[in-house]
Amino acid sequence: MADYGMQMPGGRGHRGPTANVYTALSFVSVVALIATCAVVYMAAARVSPESGNPLALQDADPSKVRVSGR
Repeated sequence: MADYGMQMPGGRGHRGPTANVYTALSFVSVVALIATCAVVYMAAARVSPESGNPLALQDADPSKVRVSGR
């Protein structure tokens, strides 16, 4: 059968899933998003009106925003 270019069913073993470029790019993007969230969290904690609470609401007047640590 090999003389005619035919292949027997099940002749080749099945390969398992492998990592490719898209897997690597998605992993890099997840790491970048986590790093960005950490930087934004730390920046929000520095300018929060309450000490270290990044989820606290800011005052309506932006001239009263206090930067802690300076």
